Amino acid sequence: MKLVWFVAFLLALVCGALGQECPKGFQQQDGQCVTPRPVHGECPAKSTYSVNKNLCIYS
Repeated sequence: MKLVWFVAFLLALVCGALGQECPKGFQQQDGQCVTPRPVHGECPAKSTYSVNKNLCIYS
């Protein structure tokens, strides 16, 4: 029974590490996934524009 909890714990660690990657087209910056805003257009899907940083931030 103790082995099952250990395997579940290891699986949770692996899934947590893989879930921290940024989607395609975004780069990691200051703990956030960001991309430059297009000159004529809107931010990519599931991202919002930050005026302070002048970047699209993935949410």
